[in-house]
Amino acid sequence: MSEYSTKAVNQAFYDQITSDDHGMQKNAQQAVNEFTRVKMREDGFWRKIIPPVPITNDELDRQVDTDKNVKIVDKEPGSPAAISIPYATLPMNRYIRGPRYRVMFDRIATPRFTKDIDELRTWDMDIRQVLSDNAIKDMLAEEDGKAIRAVNSLLGTVNTPVTETNTVQYKTISGGITRETFNEALKVMPSTPSHLETSTLLMNNITVKDLQKWGRDEIGGDLSEEILLKGYSESTFLNTRVLVTIKRDLVPDNTFFMFAEPKFLGKFFVLEDTTMAIERKFYLLEFFAYESIGSAIGNVAGIARVDFTS
Repeated sequence: MSEYSTKAVNQAFYDQITSDDHGMQKNAQQAVNEFTRVKMREDGFWRKIIPPVPITNDELDRQVDTDKNVKIVDKEPGSPAAISIPYATLPMNRYIRGPRYRVMFDRIATPRFTKDIDELRTWDMDIRQVLSDNAIKDMLAEEDGKAIRAVNSLLGTVNTPVTETNTVQYKTISGGITRETFNEALKVMPSTPSHLETSTLLMNNITVKDLQKWGRDEIGGDLSEEILLKGYSESTFLNTRVLVTIKRDLVPDNTFFMFAEPKFLGKFFVLEDTTMAIERKFYLLEFFAYESIGSAIGNVAGIARVDFTS
C-alpha cells in the first residue's frame, strides 16, 4: 500500500472511530475485522492443514456430559475383506457399526489492549495493522499450539507404536536431512494399516535451509542452481506440499510433521469468526479479539512425525 493510500485509510478510520455516530464506529470495527480475518487465513499453519469450515447453531449437537458446544462427526466404518464361498451358501453376518468422534468448541480471546486515540493521529503504518498485529499473533499461537500439542499427544513416545495403528508414527532417522532420509520420512505414514500418503509436510524456517544444501546430484536439473541463487521457494517437494513456519517453539529444528489430506485427517469448524471488539471511552481506545472454534483429529493414522539426527 502506498504512503498516500495508507494515510487516506488511516484518516478515514480515525474519523470513524472518533465520531460520536455509533454507525461510523461500527464501520471502523468492521474494517479491522475484515483486515484481521484475511491475516488469520494467511498466517496460521493449522488453518492450511485443515481448512476451517463455518458452522451454524443448527448443526451443533447436545451432550449429556458437557454444556460446551459440540459437533459429532461420523467416521467411515471399517469393513472386512470379501471372500469366496461355495454355491448354495450365504456369507456370514457382519453387523455394521458407525464410529464417531466429537469436536468440542472453545473461545479464544486476546488480552484487552489500550491505546490513546491521540497517539494514532500521526501513524504512518496502517492503523488496522496496529490494532490487529498483536491479536493475530496471540490467537494463531494458541490455535497452532493446541493443534501441535494434540498431535504430539496422539503420537506418544518416540519410536513406540501408536496403540490404534500398532505402527511407529513418531520416529528418529539418523544421517541428517538428505534425499534418502527425506524419502524414509515419507514412508512413515503409508506404513500404517490405512496406507495414507503424506499430503502436507510442516517444518520450521531453520530446517528448510538444510534443503538448500542439496546439490545437483540430489535435486537434479537446474533446481539446485535456482535454490543457490534464490533460496527455497517451492510450494511442493517430492509431490508433497511443504509449509514453513517460524514457530520453532512448536515445530523444533530438524523435525518434520506430516499430515494426510484433510478428509482423512479431521475437522476444523468456525462457530464465530475472528472478531475485534473495539470500544472508545473518552480518549482511550480499548480493543481485543475473540473467536469460537473447534478442531479435532479424527484419524490418528493421518499424522506422523520424524526427528532427524546427525
